[in-house]
Amino acid sequence: MLATIQTKIDNLQNGKKLILGSGIKMDEMHKLVTLCEHLQAEGVIKILKINQDAQSNKKVSDSIIVEKI
Repeated sequence: MLATIQTKIDNLQNGKKLILGSGIKMDEMHKLVTLCEHLQAEGVIKILKINQDAQSNKKVSDSIIVEKI
């Protein structure tokens, strides 16, 4: 799954945004956030927002919005 998302980000045009989270299981979401943080550190993307599940006391992320730079 992470390889598919990596490909989507790679194919994204500069300045375009991508919302990730729909259909992604919570355990995979943690890996996705880690991947996006790594890509941001490399200057590939910018994380615009990480949404957290308001109903969960564990502060689990349920979606992330990134922009290709």
